[in-house]
Amino acid sequence: MQLISIIPGFQPMTDRRLLDKAAVLTPALVYTEHPVPVRCALNGEEMTFEALASRPLSRGDQAVLDFGHHLVGRVTLSLDCAGSHQDAPAFFRLDMAEIASELDEDAEAYDGWLSRSWIQQEKLHVDLLPARISLPRRYAFRYLRLTVLDTSPKYQLLLKEASCVSESSADPEALPERHFADSRLNSIYEASLRTLKDCSQQVLEDGPKRDRRLWLGDLRLQALTSYVSYRSYDLIKRCLYLFAGSRFPDGRMSANVFTDAEPEADDTYLMDYALMFPLALNEYLEETGDHEALGDLLEPALEQVEYVLRHGMTADRTVAPEQASSGFIDWSDGLDRQASLQGVLICALDAASSLCARAGDEQRRCRYAELAQSMRDAARTEFWSDERGLCVSGGQVSVHSQVWMTLADVMTGETAARAMDAALAAPDAPPMGSPYMHHYYVMALLRAGRREQALDHLRSYWGGMLDAGGDTFWECWVPDEPRTSPYGGMIVNSFCHAWSCTPAYILTKFFLTT
Repeated sequence: MQLISIIPGFQPMTDRRLLDKAAVLTPALVYTEHPVPVRCALNGEEMTFEALASRPLSRGDQAVLDFGHHLVGRVTLSLDCAGSHQDAPAFFRLDMAEIASELDEDAEAYDGWLSRSWIQQEKLHVDLLPARISLPRRYAFRYLRLTVLDTSPKYQLLLKEASCVSESSADPEALPERHFADSRLNSIYEASLRTLKDCSQQVLEDGPKRDRRLWLGDLRLQALTSYVSYRSYDLIKRCLYLFAGSRFPDGRMSANVFTDAEPEADDTYLMDYALMFPLALNEYLEETGDHEALGDLLEPALEQVEYVLRHGMTADRTVAPEQASSGFIDWSDGLDRQASLQGVLICALDAASSLCARAGDEQRRCRYAELAQSMRDAARTEFWSDERGLCVSGGQVSVHSQVWMTLADVMTGETAARAMDAALAAPDAPPMGSPYMHHYYVMALLRAGRREQALDHLRSYWGGMLDAGGDTFWECWVPDEPRTSPYGGMIVNSFCHAWSCTPAYILTKFFLTT
């Protein structure tokens, strides 16, 4: 599934008033210096950085620096030379990696559909040593590898200092102290918060390595996690205003917004992402009671459901099959998304009804509540199979359909739980491909009353990323296929990714002990 949209001449609709309010909410970044790597190796030999700094480096030597945990920030190197006079530039390559196994990837072999310019690799010439080099780009990494491409027979390179100044808008002082049932859950909780912190920049980025921008499906999950941790209310509000302030000309919300310069909606529309906006807004209002946001954002939120009601429905009150390609749901090739999108729409209608109740609009509150119920009834008729005891979408069984039918209350309790179990066991069912989908699977288990199964899945799935070398959570993780990439090569995968940060939310909301 290639997620690329190109609309020639695309010009988003701009609401200057909303974008100006978003600009006022831009957070300050907190900078933290990390002056010395905690572990190092030279050509595979482990040593302290102090020992490495005294070792002359020649052509082919490789020094790997481990900063101890994931960082998002800017790197500075201090270099010198040993031997005779420097008679040629020092030429070396830097590779930054979020996890150690990323260093095993061959950047030259990557031929996927995402731009190779996202690969965190630099080649530098330094004409005069000693030198202090501050790299201009921001990187997301834990490991830095320096490979000497050449010096000359007359001199060698010395790496005297290596440091990083990390940046994030998340306030660590806001974090309450919490403890869970065992050390593994505590480790998962801490990695979850680190993931959110490193994605918290001047917007809630989907990934600080790549794409470094604001995606709507990710935003909802980041916001939920922030409410139980950093409580970055202004940042969340800023992101909501950015989505409402730059939209498709017909009022639809883009799946993502570019924010580095003037905010501008991308020309990518994903039905389920757009429908997350009323859900995210309603949850923000539940948390804050922000009447200004309700007044400014109610109509843009309702427009997202109204567009689908006008353009995406059959006469039988189900999402039209031909609209299924306009949804994301998960990285899963061959997935039939019709039933899942029906579930997302029902959840969005429930949120729209709640938003209208907050605004005192009883007529529209009733309308959306009635539409939600009629679409539940239609879903039971269209998708539920008594014979199989689960939902079938386009002739296909998937856990995705069961999850969203459960979250939409089309089926409940043990009926829902057994349907999810049956779909997972179905031999031809497409697997879940992302932590985004695994989050909703856990939430559906909780909604169906399967608390222990939900906790076990959280422990094994997110814990599996820690076992595989992560200290933040990833964009893509298929335990049986650890090198899976939706892009054609895992070197461009994001290993600190917004939609993976939710264990802290789930654990705090449902399993907090102290």
